[in-house]
Amino acid sequence: MTAPRRSVVDKDGGRKADLAAIHIAKKDLGWDTDHYRDILFSMCHVKSSAELDFTGRKRFLAHLRACGWNGGTNAPAGARKPASAASRKPLTAPQRKMWSLWQTLADAGRVESRKMPALVAFAHRQTGVDRLEWLIGAQEDLVIESLKAWIRRPKGLPP
Repeated sequence: MTAPRRSVVDKDGGRKADLAAIHIAKKDLGWDTDHYRDILFSMCHVKSSAELDFTGRKRFLAHLRACGWNGGTNAPAGARKPASAASRKPLTAPQRKMWSLWQTLADAGRVESRKMPALVAFAHRQTGVDRLEWLIGAQEDLVIESLKAWIRRPKGLPP
């Protein structure tokens, strides 16, 4: 007989479980350490998840779910990924930066949709290019700088 699985909970509101979930999400989302730390710093103004308090951990976990992490639930055995997800290439560094800035805007309530098609539509309005992977360096810089400017702009002004 096997012992029941115990959840990792401690006196600090489940800190160990939250930190474990954060690192599982990082792996599941395919983020490298630099990208993960950039997002962590932009969201919570800390360099390590160990520095997060209860509220910061919950906020960052919510952000990870909004980025597409399914909360650690596995698909049923034999389930297949949708063709679009299976054929999607990993984001390049500039694309990850665009995505991170877009998520920052979404968290601030400045955009209606936090999904990738909305970011692609924004990039298309800025550059006239239909897909992020078709952007050249100067166009990527234009989109990134436009997103940064939007973040700095007072909330009431349009993009």
